[in-house]
Amino acid sequence: MKKVFLLSLISIILIISNSFAASSQGTPFGSFSTARTLGMGQGTFGLGLGLADNTSFIASFTYGLSANTDGRLKIALVDNDIINTQLGVGADFKYQLISVKGVNNGPFDMALGAFSEYYNMDYYTVFLLGGQLIGSYPLQLSNHQRITPYGRFNARLEYLSFDDPMLDSQSNLEVGLNAGVKWNVSEVLNFYGEFQIDGNDGVFFGLDMNVL
Repeated sequence: MKKVFLLSLISIILIISNSFAASSQGTPFGSFSTARTLGMGQGTFGLGLGLADNTSFIASFTYGLSANTDGRLKIALVDNDIINTQLGVGADFKYQLISVKGVNNGPFDMALGAFSEYYNMDYYTVFLLGGQLIGSYPLQLSNHQRITPYGRFNARLEYLSFDDPMLDSQSNLEVGLNAGVKWNVSEVLNFYGEFQIDGNDGVFFGLDMNVL
């Protein structure tokens, strides 16, 4: 019964998400983030690959702004069969509200944040501005490594500006989902794998390295 319930719940989420994201552009950056923050003064450099409606190559730098807040800068090359390779930029932050270890003990880690992204699609540009809710839970393995399943829900304003002056700009409220796993290989190296449903649907793979 539990398997049937879980499969039914996942199917409902996917159907609802697809109906919301049918007309949206989505993000080329993926999520690549659990709810846990780095800590004050800590920094990571990340690389990623998005195999979605738009193929993207991603680089990022995340910095711990405080004990419970991270800020991240992102850059991407975006490509598909229709457009030439274009550049995208973005930034986001998250504040950790609940931790499985810490003052605000909870059943899982949870963070709230915001993000902004901009990229070009040849004959129009896309600007995203929204908020995000991230949940995750760390699982300790017997070999001292750790895996952390995570999920992100985002709600955002998508603004499309067309190069053709005969076409009016568009702005729409959209939502998206990411779900994946972070694998802590060592104290300095982490791998990510996730799927995304937000209009730019597909799978994303990445890694990050502690550099500060």
